[in-house]
Amino acid sequence: MYTKQDKRKENSKGANTIVQKKSVIKQKKGLIDNRNEAEIQRKLYEKPVQKKENNTGLPDNLKSGIETMSGYSMDDVNVHYNSDKPAQLNAHAYAQGTDIHIASGQEKHLAHEAWHVVQQKQGRVQPTTSFGSAQINDNKSLEKEADVMGAKALSK
Repeated sequence: MYTKQDKRKENSKGANTIVQKKSVIKQKKGLIDNRNEAEIQRKLYEKPVQKKENNTGLPDNLKSGIETMSGYSMDDVNVHYNSDKPAQLNAHAYAQGTDIHIASGQEKHLAHEAWHVVQQKQGRVQPTTSFGSAQINDNKSLEKEADVMGAKALSK
């Protein structure tokens, strides 16, 4: 037999269920990450970062400095050490597109030439003269800029 007391029990069960659901929701809200922001950042930095292998021939610090300052990736650069090609242009080193040719013992010019790659990526380099069949840019302001920015990239 179904009585009013049974109905009250059912209603009270329903009321309890609702209250329980609300308390579950409150518990879920309690799981919010309340750690301080500095602790979260520290945890992120503790995780190892997968570093892309540098196959360019540029030293890591120079590559990173050039990329940071220019905003251009240097992943496509190829450095040719001990190259005989600079001598063909009466030079110690030169950059053509993303290729850098460095004569034997002339590594000191690498940062300068790396910045010339940036200038070429920016579309700012036009031939100003030629040497045999080779088109050359000898713009003084671009040369000075490559000196300054190449040196800065090394210090980054």
